[in-house]
Amino acid sequence: MLKRYGHSDKTGPDGRPTGGWIDVVSPTPADEAEVETLLGIDIPTHDDIRSIEPSSRLYRDGDGVFAAAQIVLRGDSPSPRTMSVAFVLKRQTLLTVRYDDSKVFDLFAADCIRMPDTARSGEHGLIGLLEAIVDRTAELLETVGDAVDDMPERIHPAAGELGKRRDVAELQTVLAEIQLMHRRTAKARESLVSLGRMIGYLMVQPEFQGAEIGPRAKSVASDIVSLSDHASFVAQNIQFVLDAALGMVGIEQNAIVKFFSIVAVVLLPPTLIAGIYGMNFTAMPELSWPWGYPLALLAMTSSAILPYLWCRRRGWL
Repeated sequence: MLKRYGHSDKTGPDGRPTGGWIDVVSPTPADEAEVETLLGIDIPTHDDIRSIEPSSRLYRDGDGVFAAAQIVLRGDSPSPRTMSVAFVLKRQTLLTVRYDDSKVFDLFAADCIRMPDTARSGEHGLIGLLEAIVDRTAELLETVGDAVDDMPERIHPAAGELGKRRDVAELQTVLAEIQLMHRRTAKARESLVSLGRMIGYLMVQPEFQGAEIGPRAKSVASDIVSLSDHASFVAQNIQFVLDAALGMVGIEQNAIVKFFSIVAVVLLPPTLIAGIYGMNFTAMPELSWPWGYPLALLAMTSSAILPYLWCRRRGWL
């Protein structure tokens, strides 16, 4: 699917239209032919966009600037991931090629429809789109940061609930949410690294050194650096929350192990006495005692009560 936004009626020397933003999503052969007619370039394939080598993701070919970056996709969903997007500047036209839907692209497209001057040229469209992507990433990190700040209250018991057993399902839910927050932060950091490398490359290109575009590009680069630092801070907080949650799980496990250990200590002496007097040897003097049975019961009861009182005195119960 191919859509054009903010394009002007200007044409180049060869009569081809120039300016604006062309957004291509999962291009068909007809889309490829139209882009070839408009810009005289081949649409980058999915494999080209996903290439890891910087030389393949950021380069200049004649009067065209080619770049690719990772964009956070479905950051507010339970399964966030990144999407590879190609950005091509040629003939004062911005061409973006992607193979999935993206909310940030849809929102920026709505801005271009409402204010066509937003993408009056490829440079303006690209810097505006990068600003929207960075703003969206900032919102994602802010949401994760707020969730991380609220998480300790769910992990640690309240003052009046100290010693109260935590529900296993509740702890499992907390760990699942921590895992989701970590994944969102990781995807945001991955995107910021990719965008930082891309904006650094674009800033040295002639198209991004103008009086208007240059300062905006520097501002985007500064925002990316700040967000990268903030993402590292959020990741550290997530690690602290994870350690706290695992600590609570360990406390619950230790409490269970301690309970069974104390039960074993309390029941061991009575079991020993019962085992001794449960033997069936003929020469056992106690067999002829008329009070042997009640004395054995008394000994077993006493041997269970004394370890219990000792554990209570030590504060283990």
